[in-house]
Amino acid sequence: MERRGGTSPSSRRGALLEAARAEADKRRPSDLLAQWAADPTVRPSPVDLRTSVAYDVLALEAAREYEALLLSPVAPLGVSSVPAPGSQDRILSTIRASEVVSDATNVLALEGAARLRRDPTAHVRLCTVHQLLRMQPTGDEVGRTKHFRLLMLAEAGAGLPEDGFEVDATVAQLRVYRRLLESAAHAHGLAWRQPVAVVRSDDVLPAIGPRIRKAIEDAFPEVPIREEPLESGYYRGLRVGYGVHDRAGAFHEIVDLGVFDWAAQLTSNRRHRYVASAIGLQLLPLLLAGP
Repeated sequence: MERRGGTSPSSRRGALLEAARAEADKRRPSDLLAQWAADPTVRPSPVDLRTSVAYDVLALEAAREYEALLLSPVAPLGVSSVPAPGSQDRILSTIRASEVVSDATNVLALEGAARLRRDPTAHVRLCTVHQLLRMQPTGDEVGRTKHFRLLMLAEAGAGLPEDGFEVDATVAQLRVYRRLLESAAHAHGLAWRQPVAVVRSDDVLPAIGPRIRKAIEDAFPEVPIREEPLESGYYRGLRVGYGVHDRAGAFHEIVDLGVFDWAAQLTSNRRHRYVASAIGLQLLPLLLAGP
Protein backbone atom coordinates (compact mmCIF):
# COMPACT_ATOMS: atom_id res chain seq x y z
CA MET A 1 0.00 0.00 0.00
CA GLU A 2 1.34 3.42 -0.95
CA ARG A 3 1.60 6.00 1.81
CA ARG A 4 2.44 9.70 1.82
CA GLY A 5 5.66 10.29 -0.08
CA GLY A 6 4.90 7.44 -2.50
CA THR A 7 6.68 4.65 -0.58
CA SER A 8 5.26 1.81 1.47
CA PRO A 9 6.36 1.03 5.06
CA SER A 10 7.98 -2.21 3.87
CA SER A 11 10.08 -0.48 1.21
CA ARG A 12 11.17 2.23 3.64
CA ARG A 13 12.12 -0.46 6.14
CA GLY A 14 14.30 -2.16 3.55
CA ALA A 15 16.13 1.10 2.89
CA LEU A 16 16.63 1.67 6.60
CA LEU A 17 17.98 -1.86 7.09
CA GLU A 18 20.41 -1.32 4.25
CA ALA A 19 21.56 1.95 5.84
CA ALA A 20 22.05 0.19 9.19
CA ARG A 21 24.12 -2.56 7.56
CA ALA A 22 26.26 0.02 5.80
CA GLU A 23 26.80 1.94 9.04
CA ALA A 24 27.74 -1.24 10.95
CA ASP A 25 30.19 -2.24 8.19
CA LYS A 26 32.07 1.03 8.71
CA ARG A 27 32.53 0.56 12.44
CA ARG A 28 35.74 -0.59 14.03
CA PRO A 29 36.33 -2.33 17.37
CA SER A 30 37.55 1.00 18.76
CA ASP A 31 34.19 2.58 17.84
CA LEU A 32 32.36 -0.07 19.87
CA LEU A 33 34.54 0.51 22.90
CA ALA A 34 34.16 4.28 22.62
CA GLN A 35 30.37 4.01 22.52
CA TRP A 36 30.40 1.57 25.44
CA ALA A 37 32.24 4.18 27.50
CA ALA A 38 30.23 7.23 26.42
CA ASP A 39 26.67 6.06 25.73
CA PRO A 40 24.50 5.64 28.87
CA THR A 41 21.90 3.63 26.94
CA VAL A 42 24.31 0.69 26.57
CA ARG A 43 26.30 0.84 29.82
CA PRO A 44 25.50 -1.71 32.57
CA SER A 45 23.22 -0.83 35.45
CA PRO A 46 24.78 0.53 38.65
CA VAL A 47 23.05 -2.30 40.54
CA ASP A 48 24.83 -5.65 40.83
CA LEU A 49 22.99 -8.38 38.90
CA ARG A 50 22.71 -10.71 41.92
CA THR A 51 21.20 -7.87 43.95
CA SER A 52 18.77 -7.09 41.14
CA VAL A 53 17.65 -10.71 40.83
CA ALA A 54 17.14 -10.93 44.60
CA TYR A 55 14.85 -7.90 44.50
CA ASP A 56 13.02 -9.36 41.50
CA VAL A 57 12.18 -12.42 43.60
CA LEU A 58 10.93 -10.31 46.51
CA ALA A 59 8.87 -8.18 44.13
CA LEU A 60 7.15 -11.11 42.46
CA GLU A 61 6.47 -12.78 45.79
CA ALA A 62 4.89 -9.56 47.07
CA ALA A 63 2.68 -9.43 43.95
CA ARG A 64 1.46 -13.01 44.35
CA GLU A 65 -2.18 -12.11 43.52
CA TYR A 66 -1.11 -10.88 40.08
CA GLU A 67 -0.30 -13.04 37.07
CA ALA A 68 3.36 -12.46 36.20
CA LEU A 69 4.27 -11.95 32.54
CA LEU A 70 7.76 -12.18 31.06
CA LEU A 71 7.59 -9.48 28.40
CA SER A 72 9.53 -9.12 25.17
CA PRO A 73 12.22 -6.42 25.12
CA VAL A 74 10.21 -4.70 22.35
CA ALA A 75 6.57 -3.74 21.84
CA PRO A 76 4.44 -2.50 18.94
CA LEU A 77 5.54 0.89 17.62
CA GLY A 78 3.43 3.59 19.26
CA VAL A 79 2.44 1.64 22.36
CA SER A 80 3.70 4.50 24.53
CA SER A 81 2.49 7.40 22.39
CA VAL A 82 -0.82 6.28 20.83
CA PRO A 83 -3.05 5.49 23.84
CA ALA A 84 -1.01 7.75 26.15
CA PRO A 85 0.16 11.34 25.62
CA GLY A 86 3.82 10.36 25.45
CA SER A 87 6.42 11.55 22.98
CA GLN A 88 7.99 9.12 20.54
CA ASP A 89 11.15 11.22 20.85
CA ARG A 90 11.71 9.72 24.31
CA ILE A 91 11.49 6.15 23.03
CA LEU A 92 14.08 4.06 21.20
CA SER A 93 12.18 3.10 18.05
CA THR A 94 13.37 0.29 15.79
CA ILE A 95 13.10 0.08 12.02
CA ARG A 96 10.81 -2.98 12.22
CA ALA A 97 7.55 -1.34 13.44
CA SER A 98 8.48 -1.89 17.07
CA GLU A 99 10.03 0.04 19.93
CA VAL A 100 12.13 -0.85 22.96
CA VAL A 101 9.85 -1.03 25.99
CA SER A 102 10.00 2.27 27.84
CA ASP A 103 6.96 1.71 30.09
CA ALA A 104 5.62 -1.79 30.56
CA THR A 105 2.33 -0.52 32.00
CA ASN A 106 1.44 0.45 28.42
CA VAL A 107 2.34 -3.07 27.27
CA LEU A 108 0.31 -4.64 30.08
CA ALA A 109 -2.61 -2.51 28.90
CA LEU A 110 -2.41 -4.27 25.52
CA GLU A 111 -2.60 -7.69 27.17
CA GLY A 112 -5.39 -6.54 29.47
CA ALA A 113 -7.38 -5.16 26.54
CA ALA A 114 -6.91 -8.36 24.54
CA ARG A 115 -8.34 -10.36 27.42
CA LEU A 116 -11.21 -7.95 27.93
CA ARG A 117 -12.12 -8.28 24.26
CA ARG A 118 -12.47 -12.02 24.80
CA ASP A 119 -14.40 -11.51 28.05
CA PRO A 120 -15.66 -7.94 28.67
CA THR A 121 -16.61 -8.85 32.28
CA ALA A 122 -13.15 -10.12 33.26
CA HIS A 123 -10.99 -8.57 35.99
CA VAL A 124 -7.43 -8.79 34.66
CA ARG A 125 -4.58 -8.54 37.18
CA LEU A 126 -1.08 -8.58 35.72
CA CYS A 127 2.44 -7.78 36.84
CA THR A 128 5.92 -7.81 35.42
CA VAL A 129 9.50 -6.93 36.31
CA HIS A 130 11.26 -5.32 33.37
CA GLN A 131 14.34 -3.35 32.44
CA LEU A 132 13.05 -0.20 30.74
CA LEU A 133 14.91 2.21 28.46
CA ARG A 134 13.98 5.86 28.00
CA MET A 135 15.68 8.36 25.72
CA GLN A 136 15.46 11.40 27.95
CA PRO A 137 17.76 13.33 30.30
CA THR A 138 18.22 11.67 33.68
CA GLY A 139 19.73 14.43 35.82
CA ASP A 140 22.19 13.86 38.63
CA GLU A 141 19.92 12.13 41.16
CA VAL A 142 21.16 8.83 42.55
CA GLY A 143 19.63 5.86 40.73
CA ARG A 144 18.32 7.83 37.75
CA THR A 145 19.71 6.14 34.64
CA LYS A 146 18.68 5.66 31.01
CA HIS A 147 17.69 2.06 31.63
CA PHE A 148 16.26 0.93 34.94
CA ARG A 149 14.25 -1.84 36.55
CA LEU A 150 10.65 -1.61 37.75
CA LEU A 151 8.00 -3.84 39.24
CA MET A 152 4.77 -2.88 37.48
CA LEU A 153 1.20 -3.83 38.40
CA ALA A 154 -1.88 -3.43 36.22
CA GLU A 155 -5.59 -4.09 36.62
CA ALA A 156 -8.18 -3.86 33.86
CA GLY A 157 -11.89 -4.51 34.03
CA ALA A 158 -15.39 -3.12 34.03
CA GLY A 159 -16.13 -0.04 36.10
CA LEU A 160 -18.03 -0.30 39.37
CA PRO A 161 -20.34 2.20 41.12
CA GLU A 162 -18.66 5.02 43.06
CA ASP A 163 -15.28 4.37 41.41
CA GLY A 164 -15.19 0.98 43.09
CA PHE A 165 -12.82 -0.59 40.56
CA GLU A 166 -10.28 2.22 40.92
CA VAL A 167 -10.55 2.31 44.71
CA ASP A 168 -10.08 -1.44 45.14
CA ALA A 169 -7.21 -1.59 42.64
CA THR A 170 -5.39 1.30 44.31
CA VAL A 171 -5.52 -0.28 47.76
CA ALA A 172 -4.55 -3.73 46.43
CA GLN A 173 -1.53 -2.37 44.58
CA LEU A 174 -0.33 -0.26 47.51
CA ARG A 175 -0.52 -3.41 49.68
CA VAL A 176 1.92 -5.11 47.29
CA TYR A 177 4.45 -2.29 47.60
CA ARG A 178 4.13 -2.25 51.38
CA ARG A 179 4.79 -6.00 51.48
CA LEU A 180 7.79 -5.57 49.20
CA LEU A 181 9.32 -2.85 51.37
CA GLU A 182 8.79 -4.91 54.52
CA SER A 183 10.32 -8.00 52.89
CA ALA A 184 13.31 -6.02 51.64
CA ALA A 185 13.90 -4.60 55.11
CA HIS A 186 13.88 -8.10 56.58
CA ALA A 187 15.88 -9.87 53.84
CA HIS A 188 18.37 -7.17 52.86
CA GLY A 189 18.47 -4.70 55.72
CA LEU A 190 16.68 -2.03 53.71
CA ALA A 191 16.50 1.03 55.93
CA TRP A 192 13.26 3.01 55.63
CA ARG A 193 10.73 4.62 57.92
CA GLN A 194 7.52 6.64 57.92
CA PRO A 195 5.78 5.93 54.61
CA VAL A 196 3.68 8.72 53.11
CA ALA A 197 0.96 8.58 50.45
CA VAL A 198 0.44 11.50 48.09
CA VAL A 199 -3.00 11.76 46.46
CA ARG A 200 -3.19 14.01 43.40
CA SER A 201 -6.53 14.63 41.68
CA ASP A 202 -8.23 17.14 39.40
CA ASP A 203 -11.65 17.97 37.99
CA VAL A 204 -11.71 15.16 35.43
CA LEU A 205 -12.96 12.71 38.08
CA PRO A 206 -13.97 15.06 40.92
CA ALA A 207 -15.19 12.42 43.36
CA ILE A 208 -12.35 9.93 43.04
CA GLY A 209 -9.75 11.83 45.07
CA PRO A 210 -11.77 11.87 48.33
CA ARG A 211 -12.78 8.23 47.82
CA ILE A 212 -9.20 7.12 47.30
CA ARG A 213 -8.03 9.10 50.32
CA LYS A 214 -10.68 7.47 52.52
CA ALA A 215 -9.77 4.01 51.25
CA ILE A 216 -6.06 4.56 51.94
CA GLU A 217 -6.83 5.90 55.42
CA ASP A 218 -8.90 2.81 56.19
CA ALA A 219 -6.36 0.35 54.77
CA PHE A 220 -3.21 2.05 56.10
CA PRO A 221 -4.17 4.06 59.18
CA GLU A 222 -0.51 4.58 60.10
CA VAL A 223 0.35 6.25 56.78
CA PRO A 224 0.04 10.04 56.57
CA ILE A 225 -1.60 11.35 53.41
CA ARG A 226 -0.75 14.50 51.53
CA GLU A 227 -3.13 15.97 48.96
CA GLU A 228 -1.85 17.90 45.96
CA PRO A 229 -3.38 19.08 42.68
CA LEU A 230 -2.86 16.87 39.67
CA GLU A 231 -0.92 18.89 37.12
CA SER A 232 -0.16 16.24 34.49
CA GLY A 233 -2.47 15.36 31.62
CA TYR A 234 -0.87 11.92 31.44
CA TYR A 235 -3.26 10.61 34.11
CA ARG A 236 -7.04 10.47 33.95
CA GLY A 237 -8.05 12.33 37.08
CA LEU A 238 -5.92 10.55 39.69
CA ARG A 239 -2.29 9.95 40.52
CA VAL A 240 -1.10 8.41 43.79
CA GLY A 241 2.47 8.47 45.01
CA TYR A 242 3.86 6.35 47.82
CA GLY A 243 7.24 6.84 49.39
CA VAL A 244 9.36 6.41 52.49
CA HIS A 245 12.02 8.31 54.41
CA ASP A 246 15.60 7.10 54.53
CA ARG A 247 17.85 7.04 57.61
CA ALA A 248 18.77 10.70 57.09
CA GLY A 249 15.11 11.73 56.93
CA ALA A 250 14.97 12.42 53.18
CA PHE A 251 11.69 11.46 51.52
CA HIS A 252 11.80 9.28 48.40
CA GLU A 253 8.60 8.87 46.39
CA ILE A 254 9.37 5.49 44.82
CA VAL A 255 5.87 4.33 43.81
CA ASP A 256 3.76 5.94 41.10
CA LEU A 257 0.13 4.84 40.55
CA GLY A 258 -2.40 6.24 38.14
CA VAL A 259 -5.84 5.86 36.61
CA PHE A 260 -5.82 5.74 32.81
CA ASP A 261 -8.30 5.41 29.95
CA TRP A 262 -6.06 3.08 27.92
CA ALA A 263 -8.22 -0.05 28.32
CA ALA A 264 -11.29 1.89 27.20
CA GLN A 265 -9.42 3.17 24.15
CA LEU A 266 -8.02 -0.21 23.19
CA THR A 267 -11.30 -2.09 23.57
CA SER A 268 -13.55 0.76 22.35
CA ASN A 269 -15.60 0.21 25.51
CA ARG A 270 -15.99 3.25 27.78
CA ARG A 271 -16.95 1.04 30.72
CA HIS A 272 -13.51 -0.49 30.92
CA ARG A 273 -11.12 0.83 33.56
CA TYR A 274 -7.36 0.61 33.94
CA VAL A 275 -5.20 1.22 37.01
CA ALA A 276 -1.45 0.74 36.79
CA SER A 277 1.53 1.45 39.01
CA ALA A 278 5.25 0.88 39.37
CA ILE A 279 8.06 0.93 41.90
CA GLY A 280 11.69 1.62 41.06
CA LEU A 281 13.40 -1.59 42.11
CA GLN A 282 16.90 -0.29 41.47
CA LEU A 283 16.16 2.69 43.72
CA LEU A 284 15.69 0.43 46.73
CA PRO A 285 19.30 -0.74 47.17
CA LEU A 286 20.71 2.56 45.88
CA LEU A 287 18.68 4.89 48.11
CA LEU A 288 17.61 2.81 51.09
CA ALA A 289 20.43 0.35 51.77
CA GLY A 290 21.39 0.06 55.41
CA PRO A 291 24.84 0.98 56.74
